[in-house]
Amino acid sequence: MTRKNKEQPAMSNNTSSNTNGKPQKRLIIITGDKGGVGKSTFARAIFQLYINKNLPCVAYEADLRNPQIERYFQKDYRPIIRYIDIFHRGGADDLLINLDESDCPITLLDLPAQSGGFFESYVKELAFFEVLKTEINCRVTMVSVISRVLDSINVLEKLRELCKDQVDYIVVKNLFHGEEEKFERYNDSSLRQNMLAEGLIELVMPDLFYKSYDFLDRHALTFNEGQTHQETNIVIKSRIKSWLAEFETQIKPAFNLLGFDIQPDDCYYPAVVEKSKELRENEEKEKAKNQDANLPSEDIAA
Repeated sequence: MTRKNKEQPAMSNNTSSNTNGKPQKRLIIITGDKGGVGKSTFARAIFQLYINKNLPCVAYEADLRNPQIERYFQKDYRPIIRYIDIFHRGGADDLLINLDESDCPITLLDLPAQSGGFFESYVKELAFFEVLKTEINCRVTMVSVISRVLDSINVLEKLRELCKDQVDYIVVKNLFHGEEEKFERYNDSSLRQNMLAEGLIELVMPDLFYKSYDFLDRHALTFNEGQTHQETNIVIKSRIKSWLAEFETQIKPAFNLLGFDIQPDDCYYPAVVEKSKELRENEEKEKAKNQDANLPSEDIAA
């Protein structure tokens, strides 16, 4: 569901080549600043859809303690999973450098919980949004995943104070935390009304039944892999498939702000998967070589 003041124009989504001759890129930042609201679940689902639709994306892990994108996608997509340390000065500099140098049209960044203050310092120190606009021609979408607690509104308000009108805003109500109408603190807030008037898009994220979610978590599976794993039963497969389809339906009002309006590239992900396979094979050879080198001489002779 989406609610938007129709008398106000939506926030800018210019995808033309209008800055230094560079095609416009899209940086999707998933935030919320509270643990457990569903940020990483949303990031994983979005990344899965980019893969399924052949939309080139590079994904950044900023949660080095619990790197979920790495955990679920590293096996086949390692070359496009990168890392930044948002908690230390200079640790996130590669993000801006890579955005400038890369031709990839979509960059996904999953910010960890309690990183808001560090991200704010980074943004101010580098004039981050201004550099993205004038030097790189990159538009930012801030996706704030919320629960029903008051803190979610407070975090969103701080985010708006920091980013102002330099980004596009999406608020995601995670239905794991209750039905949409039960988000009373957010629904009744003046902040929400003001942001809707400025072009905010609201989405809901469907609730995936906990047994299916736990199955994915236990085996570290992507949403695609969860439908084909040898231990998947018909119920788990059906629930995951239906959830991903419903997720895609629910985010359609924000497709352009999430980069789904770009041209697909059918060669991008097959090349990434092949490179990942090559890296794994090289690592296995190196591991075997090191094991042989550490064997006692009598074992080698035997």
